[in-house]
Amino acid sequence: MLAINNEQKFNATVKEALTKSANFPRWQNAINKAVAQIELHGEFMTWMPETKSLLIWSQDSNDIHAANGVCDCEAYKHGFPCWHRAAARLVRLYMEARLEESNNIPYLKTTIERKAERLAGIRIN
Repeated sequence: MLAINNEQKFNATVKEALTKSANFPRWQNAINKAVAQIELHGEFMTWMPETKSLLIWSQDSNDIHAANGVCDCEAYKHGFPCWHRAAARLVRLYMEARLEESNNIPYLKTTIERKAERLAGIRIN
């Protein structure tokens, strides 16, 4: 099940993708359809971080598509942008942004290196 927890970050990702694809109307259609599918049927999608791919169960055909840069759907086979790949890219960019954000959280306590000392024959740090 795909969970978009930060809608503001996801919307920013979508906006950037639409801006970059301004000269490619088929990609814009694929992106818009991907957003609609994620909002309506996100429970039928699973993000696979190991392969950076999105598993999508299609209710219409009862097929499962694994999309990243490629897809096995009919649109892709005919050389057209498909919403599966658009959705996979949007989710990948969103997940990477979330990961980057979580890596920038400062630690609560700084690490101080200490030299071990001995007190009454017992080593203390």
